[in-house]
Amino acid sequence: GTGMVSRFILGSSSRKMIEKAKFPVLLVPAKFIFNGVKKIAFATDLSSGDIDVINSITGLAQPFNAEILIAHVTGETYDKQEYQHKVDAFLNEITGKINYPKIYYRHIKSMDVDHGLDWLTAHGQIDILAMVHRQHSIIDRVFEGSHTQKLARHIKLPLLAFPIGHQQII
Repeated sequence: GTGMVSRFILGSSSRKMIEKAKFPVLLVPAKFIFNGVKKIAFATDLSSGDIDVINSITGLAQPFNAEILIAHVTGETYDKQEYQHKVDAFLNEITGKINYPKIYYRHIKSMDVDHGLDWLTAHGQIDILAMVHRQHSIIDRVFEGSHTQKLARHIKLPLLAFPIGHQQII
């Protein structure tokens, strides 16, 4: 859309799709020019359920021989030892369950998740950002909103939103 009203309507349609979909939704910005897929970033909170999503992303990446960048955003302060243990367990599970050689990991420190995801889309040299849309309480939705929906409003590259509890379908 071009005007404020068009952006609001498009934005609310995108929000509803992300919120209600039982399958992955690919949102592509109106003026986006497709130049192939070399790298897909997946923003994760290191939940074990994200392993199935990564497995689905490999189905998308393989025909393009694309890299998959697993990205996790933390705040500026965190327990490094506890964090490293969680990352190691997550990556070991990926290695044991997914046979795809082009999977990499990156830790992004930022003031908050939204700023970290903005940095990733601007500087990560990625072609698609994938993430799981997690349901939030009504209070969280009113005051904070979902990270997926915030990104959908301004991202300049395709956003692949997976519903929580996604089963591999790609």
